[in-house]
Amino acid sequence: MEQVAKKLKDTIGGITEILIVAIGLLVVVQVVFGAEGGIDIIGNITGVVGSFIGEGASLASLVALLIVMGVLGRK
Repeated sequence: MEQVAKKLKDTIGGITEILIVAIGLLVVVQVVFGAEGGIDIIGNITGVVGSFIGEGASLASLVALLIVMGVLGRK
């Protein structure tokens, strides 16, 4: 059972790392080519961050941000 949990955790961690690299690549692509391609990744990131710490943010959104940062920061 522990081996299954470890394998699942490693798989999810690998997928998370791939997605973070993909987001970085998409940001660079948008900076170089603009948002005409149909994907506004910088706008999407701004919207997500704004929901955590923007005008409508609450203590719950701040706690959610801390949880997300903790999950993404673990290796």
